[in-house]
Amino acid sequence: MPRLLATQSHVVHGYVGNKAATFPLQCLGWDVDCCNSVQFSNHTGYGLDKVFGTITRETDLKELLSGLFDNFSQDYQALLSGYLPNKNSVRCMGTYYAKFKEANPEIIWLMDPVMGDEGQLYVSEDVIPEYRKLALSPKQLVDIITPNQFELEILYGEKIKTKEHLKKALEKLHRTIPVIIVTSCDCKMFDDQEFIYCVASMEGKTPIVYRVPFIDSYFTGVGDLFSALLLDRVYKILSNPTTTLEFEDQVNNVLNVIQKVLKITRSYTSEKTKAKMGSASEMKEMELRIVESRDLYETINVHQTDYIYARL
Repeated sequence: MPRLLATQSHVVHGYVGNKAATFPLQCLGWDVDCCNSVQFSNHTGYGLDKVFGTITRETDLKELLSGLFDNFSQDYQALLSGYLPNKNSVRCMGTYYAKFKEANPEIIWLMDPVMGDEGQLYVSEDVIPEYRKLALSPKQLVDIITPNQFELEILYGEKIKTKEHLKKALEKLHRTIPVIIVTSCDCKMFDDQEFIYCVASMEGKTPIVYRVPFIDSYFTGVGDLFSALLLDRVYKILSNPTTTLEFEDQVNNVLNVIQKVLKITRSYTSEKTKAKMGSASEMKEMELRIVESRDLYETINVHQTDYIYARL
């Protein structure tokens, strides 16, 4: 049974961060160790006046990570990092993950550089250089990143307005990162606003564009679930040299699972409900139905829709 360390947010109620990732990974046969960057009553989409809890201090995060890596120096086959609230927590995670990765180069590190979306940061600006330092390290520490387009632009250092510009950004980042999944791209680049566009790029191969139907509601924790499932799929490809699994098919599979989880979640609410930031009652209704979706996480249990749209 492979073991994974996940450092990201935790909520007591609902499903984002480690709460969204842990159970699906356990269903897939992973032993998951969680290091929580924050511990909140619920996610911030309920409204800041309805969120209670604490941010893990850098000294506490340092003690947790140093203790884990000192005591269990051979235990992990994969590392996952997600939401970290400030510069100190990103730097602390990066320091210990990088040290472990250098000592164990065969493990997989997936980093979701959670910084913002749609042109707006939701972390402090001083987080940016810390993420760039990790993503652009000449030591090639990180194996997979899962930014949205805004986060990709931050790492790249320029706005991305065309497909050609997107290809150049991917080529630059592939100098240090083998696998890049842009989880949502500006639909204006693809001339259609009724879909969500995802781009998957593996070093040395032509990037693939996926087109996924848009579900008109606001969901949280989707990126955390996506990263967890993607890490599982990539690990299974890389750890089995005789596998017939193809990278592009596995990304397609993860998108299928996500769509089905969202549809199951939607089925438990009124058709008129469209959650939005700050609406606590609607956000509660639209919490991901992670447990109810437990039969979906295995690849073989999902009827595949082909979301592959084009080659970039």
